[in-house]
Amino acid sequence: MKPIHSQIHKKTSISLPRNSHRKMSAARRVFARNGLLYSEQEIYRRLFKIFLKHWRGGGVKTNGLRRYNASGKGYEIHSLYINQVLYAALWQRALHSGESISRMLDVAIRVYLPRLLESLLSVSSRRPEPGRNIKYWSGRYARRHNTYPDFFINYSCHTHNNASGHLQYTQEMQIISKAGLSIMEIWNLMLTAA
Repeated sequence: MKPIHSQIHKKTSISLPRNSHRKMSAARRVFARNGLLYSEQEIYRRLFKIFLKHWRGGGVKTNGLRRYNASGKGYEIHSLYINQVLYAALWQRALHSGESISRMLDVAIRVYLPRLLESLLSVSSRRPEPGRNIKYWSGRYARRHNTYPDFFINYSCHTHNNASGHLQYTQEMQIISKAGLSIMEIWNLMLTAA
């Protein structure tokens, strides 16, 4: 098995409905008006992390991936460039639930993009920027039932037995909150986690 690393990125592609991509473009313009210049890839990364944090699937493993990009629904192919740790955690989730990574991102855009906007735009920066409406975004974010501190996602896979026709392995994804971590712990996780 090849080792995975948070500092190495995977280049692949996703298919999104045109409406979802339009929402992404609109969110980037809102960020830019408020002085935050995020690439699509950075927003994808943050949305994937929020999606994984909120997933609560408790059923048995699916028998295969469900069809997502059916013809006639106006899908577009876009590039995806994310680190290997996050990609491995997404694949683990895809294998368990039967949802493709494209479908996960589509749901995250529709459901979690407003939360991401509110959480990032409600934080004041060291340099006050003109046109930034922190009070408005803070108020919207404060009205949410659940707000979560920033976090890391860590993934590991261990092969226990691979001999004589018997394969046994475990995959584990951990969500580690940044709250309460020391500076050294955060530094170490920045080098190993997503």
